[in-house]
Amino acid sequence: MNDEEGIALAYAPSRCRAALTALWAYDAALGRVVATTTDPMIGQMRLTWWYDRMTGLDAGEVPAEPVIAALHDVVRNHDVNGAMLAELVEGWEMLLEPLPLGVDVLRDYAVRRGDGLFAVAARVLGVPVTAGPGAGWALVDFAGHCSDPVTAERAWAMAGDLLGAAPVRGPKMLRILAKVARAKAMRPFADIAMPVSRWTIARAVLS
Repeated sequence: MNDEEGIALAYAPSRCRAALTALWAYDAALGRVVATTTDPMIGQMRLTWWYDRMTGLDAGEVPAEPVIAALHDVVRNHDVNGAMLAELVEGWEMLLEPLPLGVDVLRDYAVRRGDGLFAVAARVLGVPVTAGPGAGWALVDFAGHCSDPVTAERAWAMAGDLLGAAPVRGPKMLRILAKVARAKAMRPFADIAMPVSRWTIARAVLS
């Protein structure tokens, strides 16, 4: 987790923190697959491995891999199943498409990864969350790391449209993440990779 995610996690109930940490570790593992892939076919194979491991959780198949073992606990102890977790793989898979990525590809990525992760986290927390903030969060995160400026600016613009000025509803942890992402999306594109100020994070926590 980065600093913003760690601060947001601190506002989740203690009984949920291990499960939420596992979810974000899983998302980070998928991100590393995409970030380190130079051959899309190899990247596809690596993501397929994760997809199969997630669907296998519903059958009680748990390989000796720490992230997956932690996710198995999430599936056992919360209203979550492996199929929900597998959908995140499908989101990250969209980023293996040739650059620059089009609007449809970015939207599919954002919904499956971002809204998907927020939805699973909300189930762990026992509080519903609306679609949109998670997708916007995912687009901001991607825009800040994407090496292709055309794709990055497209993702940033889409995030601004999604997050906008509408109130963010849902569990406090997810509201904090969405509000920080909105603050990033409202800045000039040239500053998209810059960290936000402590004041911005404090406003997200207090509002």
